Amino acid sequence: MRKISLPSRLWYENKEWDLTFPDRWEVHNLNPPGFEKAGLNREQIKEKIERPVTGPTLEDLALGKKQAVIVFDDMTRPTPANDVAPLVIAALHRAGLKKDRVRFLWGLGAHGAYDLINARKKLGEEIVENYPVYNHDPFQNTVRVGRTPTGVELWFNREFMACDLKIGIGSITPHVHVGFGGGAKLVLPGVAGIETINQFHNQLYRDPKRTGLGNFENNLMRAECDAAGDAAGLNFKIDCLVNRRGEIANLYAGPFKATHAAGAEAGREHYGVPFCSGYDLAICNAYGKANESAIALFFALPLMKPKEGIAVLISDAPEGQVPHYVMRAWGSDYGGRHFTPRPKGFVQRLMRKLIVLAPHPDRTGLDLIGHVEDAVFVKTWPEAMALLEQEFPGSAKVAVVQDGTMMYMKKP
Repeated sequence: MRKISLPSRLWYENKEWDLTFPDRWEVHNLNPPGFEKAGLNREQIKEKIERPVTGPTLEDLALGKKQAVIVFDDMTRPTPANDVAPLVIAALHRAGLKKDRVRFLWGLGAHGAYDLINARKKLGEEIVENYPVYNHDPFQNTVRVGRTPTGVELWFNREFMACDLKIGIGSITPHVHVGFGGGAKLVLPGVAGIETINQFHNQLYRDPKRTGLGNFENNLMRAECDAAGDAAGLNFKIDCLVNRRGEIANLYAGPFKATHAAGAEAGREHYGVPFCSGYDLAICNAYGKANESAIALFFALPLMKPKEGIAVLISDAPEGQVPHYVMRAWGSDYGGRHFTPRPKGFVQRLMRKLIVLAPHPDRTGLDLIGHVEDAVFVKTWPEAMALLEQEFPGSAKVAVVQDGTMMYMKKP
């Protein structure tokens, strides 16, 4: 038997799944080089924040400012903001900004709000106890700041726009729409109003060849993010690359376009695996974005033999899939503006069988993928293997994807 370990439960006990496979199967472990990099220590993180890739330091930017807002990404992203935020706070205080002049803001976009249990996981106890932490509300308390060159009307969080120093903490990972996340995506859609977010997602249909996972050059949705960052006045950005344990493996600080350019260039190798296809079976793990597990299945599709392959989606998210006011269902046959109900049998048009390994299954978590009855749900790996042994009593070519939510395949 062969054993392969996969990361799981980032925001909980951060443990490993141990998967075993029969020797008769040809098993390939798809693991990007960046996943195995060591995490930076506190001094290394501090040095990178204090030495931006270009432009003034955060401390210099903060001199003379009256109010500071620190936007941070939510629990759908692996960014360990608690390793960064205290260092940002220290720089602001050195520049003369008092505690009552600093606040934190979840960059939720169209995701649901979070409680302080999650804020403590993301930011740490000390920050939650000493600084206000606000949820972004896309439905109200937004102000208009103009339009992007393509006409997207820009409305942003009122608290965000009221501050004269705007800082972002996030991570750069492959993204199914903008090529790489990070940069000013924390502004659009992060702190944008709901109509702005809907118009932003409309860009998906303008030119599909210029969006999507792996489409990094001339990505039109990335251009919208950059225009929004300029219009909103995002002053300083911290972008992280993370490893397979959710640790910061590299960090870029400074103007948001510069941090994104540097981080995305490094991210091509950090998160990339060689192009491969023709697999009978794809085991696709969701770790860094476990509550957006559908992303991992999108990664699995090109790996498998068209309509013949079998996929196992590992969706270990006790909290379930993130509420999304634009993309997910909000009733039996309706949802956000960009939600499309999937008829029963939709998944079988794409693959032979879908098995979902979810220790905490629910009846709505597959709405981005297909009809709930299109999948077979199991709670343990032995249960999944019992089904797979029936499907592949002989040989099988198998791909094991370490984290399909933070990987992309390089072009052939």
